[in-house]
Amino acid sequence: MKKALLLVTLILLMSGSLGYMILFEGKFENFESWWDHKTRANSSIPFSPYKKYRKDSSLLYFEDANEIEIYDQHLFWKGSGAIAKPELSQKHELLSVVVTSGGFGYSNKVEARVTGSSGQKFKLGPVVVKNGKVTSIGIQESDIWTLTPRAYHGDDVNPYSGVIETKFQSGQVIEEVQYLDGQKHGLHTRYNERGIPVFSKEYSRGLKHGTHIFWFSTPLDPDNYKSQGEESYPSLWVEINEQAKNKYLQDYGTMKSNEWVVSKYKMAGGSFGVRLLEHWFENKKHGLFEGFDKFGNKTFKDEYKYGLRTKHRTFDKTK
Repeated sequence: MKKALLLVTLILLMSGSLGYMILFEGKFENFESWWDHKTRANSSIPFSPYKKYRKDSSLLYFEDANEIEIYDQHLFWKGSGAIAKPELSQKHELLSVVVTSGGFGYSNKVEARVTGSSGQKFKLGPVVVKNGKVTSIGIQESDIWTLTPRAYHGDDVNPYSGVIETKFQSGQVIEEVQYLDGQKHGLHTRYNERGIPVFSKEYSRGLKHGTHIFWFSTPLDPDNYKSQGEESYPSLWVEINEQAKNKYLQDYGTMKSNEWVVSKYKMAGGSFGVRLLEHWFENKKHGLFEGFDKFGNKTFKDEYKYGLRTKHRTFDKTK
């Protein structure tokens, strides 16, 4: 029994190795490229682009949502006014093109194309014209239709998945944005030059979805703070920053130093006051919305349900 199991295992290993050699020519980069293509729209699979890539924002750009463009190639006169809309499957794959307006004056040299995000993956035609009007448009090659703008990075032909970051000259991150298949998905976080968080927003497939928090940048020391050691410091924030100067020397003020300062400050009881707290559901206000002043006093409290405000209350800070 054990010999049979060992034999089967060896056969499977040999088959897998042979398949790897044939499909990917024995090159890991070919396998990696294949894996990236298969998993780029998935946020949970291990080693997917969403979990793996972190790139600079300088090469990030956006392409518009898909649209159908009809153009007349005749040299001397050109038709106008034709409008076509896509018919999509439940998975947003282009099934057919519906001509909603045929326009007028078109020649027999009319073409149609898809513009916007990954528009080159579609191939439309033939375009049928009768009596100067566009009557139908065929589909030769189809793909997934995008209804919203998508983010791309560099020369990658696919929408971007992963983290996009923007940095100060010191190396401190200004913004971190998670994208999945070209849409915001996950956290969008901003920091100031000292590494103090400015806001944190949650997104799902391009929509505001989850908790959005905005902070004041002024550090709030614990009420019981007392300066320790021989030196006398006016605040816990100043004390920890002095420790960071001694610890990091010429690297003080870098992202690594700032992360250490903020983390230690919080562990010692310090905090940063919340300015605004929001809750969203698929781009609709849903749940508690609260505002605060820099002293922590509540300024308003609202409740929403699927975009409609159900409760509202303001607070008099003088009382």
